[in-house]
Amino acid sequence: MKLIDSKSVLLGLGIGVIITSLLGIIFFTGYKPELSDADIIKHARKIGMVDRYESGSDIRRKEDGSLIFIIHEDERFTDVSKRLYDAGIIESSIEFEIMIKKDKLEDAITPGEYTISYSDDTRTIIEKITTN
Repeated sequence: MKLIDSKSVLLGLGIGVIITSLLGIIFFTGYKPELSDADIIKHARKIGMVDRYESGSDIRRKEDGSLIFIIHEDERFTDVSKRLYDAGIIESSIEFEIMIKKDKLEDAITPGEYTISYSDDTRTIIEKITTN
């Protein structure tokens, strides 16, 4: 004698998943966050939270949440890669260096100030800082 039929368990799980999905859709329909990234940063400054990009002179945060990254005249691509990785802008310095070497852009990095958005990927950052 079986206490619980396996078909009943699967049917119950399926119905539960469907009901949960429908409730999630109903709940999140029309939902918009109350604060943008720039608003959160502004409020954090007001209450004295430290922004790790404000103390350094080579990386500064703009009001919209993007970063200004400064590349100096004497920096090599490996130095830039390390600074981007240490700042948390790129996920892997090795990936950055491989992409630079693959495209033969080792000497194409141009000194200057660059605005880097939080949505920029490694390829976009390389396109911004190099001259083709």
